[in-house]
Amino acid sequence: MLFDVDRDATILCSLTGKVRDEHKELFRHATGGSNPCALRYQSAPVSTILWSPEPFGLFVGRSSGERARRSAGLSNQLDFTIPSAMCRGSARGVRMKPKRRHYFYLVVALAMNFPVIAAAQQTSAKTPRIGLLAWWPCGMPYASETSEFGMFMQGLHDLGYTLQELSFECRSASKQDSRLAAAARDLVQLPVDVIVTSSQPAAHAAKGATDAIPIVTIISGDPVAAGLASSLAKPQGNLTGVTYYATELAAKRLQLLMEAIPGLATVGVLANPGVSYLPFERDTKQAARHLGVALSLQQVSEPGELDAAFSRMKADGAQAALVLPDLMLADQSKRIAALAIEHHLPIMAWGSWYVADGCLMAYSADYGVMQHRLAYYVDRILKGTKPGELPIEQPTKFDLSVNLKTADALGIELPQTVLLMADEVIE
Repeated sequence: MLFDVDRDATILCSLTGKVRDEHKELFRHATGGSNPCALRYQSAPVSTILWSPEPFGLFVGRSSGERARRSAGLSNQLDFTIPSAMCRGSARGVRMKPKRRHYFYLVVALAMNFPVIAAAQQTSAKTPRIGLLAWWPCGMPYASETSEFGMFMQGLHDLGYTLQELSFECRSASKQDSRLAAAARDLVQLPVDVIVTSSQPAAHAAKGATDAIPIVTIISGDPVAAGLASSLAKPQGNLTGVTYYATELAAKRLQLLMEAIPGLATVGVLANPGVSYLPFERDTKQAARHLGVALSLQQVSEPGELDAAFSRMKADGAQAALVLPDLMLADQSKRIAALAIEHHLPIMAWGSWYVADGCLMAYSADYGVMQHRLAYYVDRILKGTKPGELPIEQPTKFDLSVNLKTADALGIELPQTVLLMADEVIE
């Protein structure tokens, strides 16, 4: 069965909505063609096309084949032609509407085609293949700045890479740390020329799967103590990238929380035992002893345990809470913010997105900048530099973010000293 958009516009419109004139320009940039109506995918695997009304009407990327079939009633093969209605500027056609960012990010997603648009891109045997080891599902719209590889993709674009120069393969753990190892092995078996990850758990999985393929990653802990590198200056192995770890960070976050809430005596802590090999709990306990603060440490293995954890922290007399670095907890930032309001517990977190989602404070390096920097490492490796010769970098700037709306909801008046230190204030 072939799916012809012109023949079956009803299905298309129900999935994607209206077309805007500027999308013709996006298709020209994304495909390198002069006419968006000439773009055609001949017998492309269903897994390369994802129909989704939000945040994009059409997103070209890896999705579950079964999911695509359920949403569009397609078979294993797809014959897709840009409808003539799009050329006329009609309401019938493909709608792509970014949720938050400029259309530039959508162009990047299409131009870098995450992963490869198999039938549109005639790659040669010499085309470098980049493996993306993802924690979030591969079918997510990575075109946005806040996605797992969005800023990395922009970094490649900024370095001048185009559609014909790179191909991508993504394997996902589907939000389960235990699945990272299998996903890493899949990438190694393809094989790929370099593996890119955005977390230390993924870096460990990749390192366990290969000691030959270069790995570029963001490391949340100490890469030397974790056995991922011989030293920051000379990693020597097959792994390099950026680490935002410093032993002082736990103490700094507690100090800022104590300054924001005078008289703070007991602090709740949310930690994922699945990443207990990382040094965050140890650092937090040492900092609490030094600062004279009691802790109510709560181990949260899955999202369903958050409600009980907040209740226990409150019962222990916690007056505020600290969220330790972890991808599962990061994925639950909105839920954590809601529970913090419900239990009247100001939150100090490790990423600015927590504050944007309603938590009180965060102190962190700019994660987007670190993601963007990974592109530099990939570029150097593709040009022949060994990963062990590329020093692991550390950010030199950490930002304090605060949410005044949340402060009002909690009945907290933040001291002027805290507000003056804040790099980002959400009102």
